[in-house]
Amino acid sequence: MVTTESVPAAPPAAAEAERALPADLTRVVLFLGVVVVHCVTTIDYTPDVVRGAGMASVLLHVTRYGFVAVTLFVLVLSVRGRSMTATQFWRKRFGLIVVPFLVWTLVYSVTDHLLVGGDPFPSPGRFLGDLARTAVTGSAKYQLYFLLVSMQVYLLFPVLSRLVARAGDRPWWILSAAGAIQLTAFAFYQYVPRPSAEPWDTLFNHMWKLLPMYALFVAIGMLAALHLDTVSAWLRAHLVPVVLLAVASGAFSIGAYVRATDPGVVPPRATTAWNPLYLPWFVAGVTLLWVAAMFWDDLRSAGRHVGRRAVSYATVRAFGVFAAHPLVLDILARAGFFDLLRSWFPASATLRTVVLAAAVLAISLLFVDVVLRTPISRWVVARDRIRWVPRRG
Repeated sequence: MVTTESVPAAPPAAAEAERALPADLTRVVLFLGVVVVHCVTTIDYTPDVVRGAGMASVLLHVTRYGFVAVTLFVLVLSVRGRSMTATQFWRKRFGLIVVPFLVWTLVYSVTDHLLVGGDPFPSPGRFLGDLARTAVTGSAKYQLYFLLVSMQVYLLFPVLSRLVARAGDRPWWILSAAGAIQLTAFAFYQYVPRPSAEPWDTLFNHMWKLLPMYALFVAIGMLAALHLDTVSAWLRAHLVPVVLLAVASGAFSIGAYVRATDPGVVPPRATTAWNPLYLPWFVAGVTLLWVAAMFWDDLRSAGRHVGRRAVSYATVRAFGVFAAHPLVLDILARAGFFDLLRSWFPASATLRTVVLAAAVLAISLLFVDVVLRTPISRWVVARDRIRWVPRRG
């Protein structure tokens, strides 16, 4: 625990690493979902497919909340039983994320003007002002906001750890309070009219990046790590009702989306990631992913290492793909690949999206693999450099 107070003894580091393996699979699937949703929203926007694309977008909003839960889960496991001050924790965690965030903020601040039509370079002064603004708001590209969310998690983690440790024997109270905070934040942001005057308009436009919008999943991640054995046993004992409730929650949220839309007509508010009616699906989706990862880990424990190498490979490269895939999308769009997909698959948005996602993943992985073997690896993909090891004949 990140505190000066004593903490319970923890299992050895190797055991904790094994216990975090389901989190690795969950995180890989979530990263894949991020790539897919951005492919959907980039290529599928015509009236004939916009309703289905909007539903896919709504369902895949679960990625952002799943990321928060998994991040807190891994953080709690990583510090259990270790004596670490808040300053030491911040130095370690911010050292991993700040430089890549600034690097990609600069990259997208340049490439958007080069690749996105109708967005020429401004004057040097305006460019620097925009660069500073996007660095503060995490808006240089549509996925970078999550790094700001992560920084808030790191900043507040020492305080959150102490709060959860003191109330750890009352997990349902913690979940209820966190759920109330997130539901209130959702309702406020979904239904309260936007202010018209500055600076409140600008502040309001970025409030969805603040931690109260993720409070429930912060609590879920931390409590799942602190009570991992109990949570796992409970999920196994109640698997059928858990799955049925999750399916019902998903059906409720999908129904809310269908009622708010019509064929060819999708109001902007119908696809927001903070609609209170979608919160049941977000909780259910994260739960289903974790249950699947838990049973995958059972196969691994039984000696059947199904997909273990693939998960290990993807885990190392996930951040880099997350950071780079919008650039790949922009390059493919500028090169005319989207037009080719529409001509190849004029009647199937699904095939267009699948081929686009496969291409984006392949190119992004190739890029990350190259960067991982360069001196700038840690600055760009937040991973230490992988040295080339020549094979001996």
